[in-house]
Amino acid sequence: MTPWLLLAACAVLPSGTSAGAPDPAAPAAAVPGVSAPALPATVGQIPAPAGYTRVPSAPGSFGAWLEALPLYPPDRQVLSHRGDPMTHMPAWRVVDMPVGDRDLQQCADSLLRLRADWLRSIGRNPAFRYTSGDLSSWADYAAGWRLRVSGNTVSRVKSAAPDASEANYDRWLMDLFTYAGTRSLPADSLPDASPDPGDFLLISGSPGHAVMILGVAARADVPAGGGPYGGAPDRLVMVGQGFMPAMDFHIVIGDVGGADGAAGPWHRIQGETLDIMQFPMPWSNLRRWPDP
Repeated sequence: MTPWLLLAACAVLPSGTSAGAPDPAAPAAAVPGVSAPALPATVGQIPAPAGYTRVPSAPGSFGAWLEALPLYPPDRQVLSHRGDPMTHMPAWRVVDMPVGDRDLQQCADSLLRLRADWLRSIGRNPAFRYTSGDLSSWADYAAGWRLRVSGNTVSRVKSAAPDASEANYDRWLMDLFTYAGTRSLPADSLPDASPDPGDFLLISGSPGHAVMILGVAARADVPAGGGPYGGAPDRLVMVGQGFMPAMDFHIVIGDVGGADGAAGPWHRIQGETLDIMQFPMPWSNLRRWPDP
């Protein structure tokens, strides 16, 4: 096949958003809305704001698996793949998951890793499309098959010994991240109309951006409705993202749910977009993964 292999990176922050070079000896900034007692240790332990209840995920589902993701302590800053503090990227909390040592696991790639790790944990074969449309499968890679890219041509060759080790799994992910991104995610997902944990919002392009829905909270005293995505104020979402350069996957600071009225990890569903920093993520681009 002769595909067009234009790689898609995450959107770049507008100029002026960086706080400058950090002082490595300085203590990490406090995380808004987090107090010392009873700090959540996992995504699922993050409470809904007063008056709201977290919408439960089905046992064994991708959403339930995401709730078990561990969190770094609240004073942990977002770090790049090189270990540099990303002072321009404030986070409510940082998720404890690998990022690798190459500038590859950015926004869409973080979502691909999470989905691949879950599929593997339930005994399924993770497989996703390159931007070219060619399918990259972990089972094939572990068996020694490789997708060879030469210009805009991709070929499938048996060129390595079978290897199902963790190290080889990481190599497969790095290869996938090289040739997949926001432009390939539509081929691996379906449109959705109502957010659930594990769904994602997508701007597909070069650059583009993608964020994962990690939690949904609802008000029992307000009927659902008011818009195609649940409306406000009866629904809130918690979202996580990676970014560029490759950095820790983290929970984005929202406008609801912090202690003593401070900013928290929850975002209101209102209007046509979910505004993440300077990037409005259209609700019309809500996507879900197909059933495994």
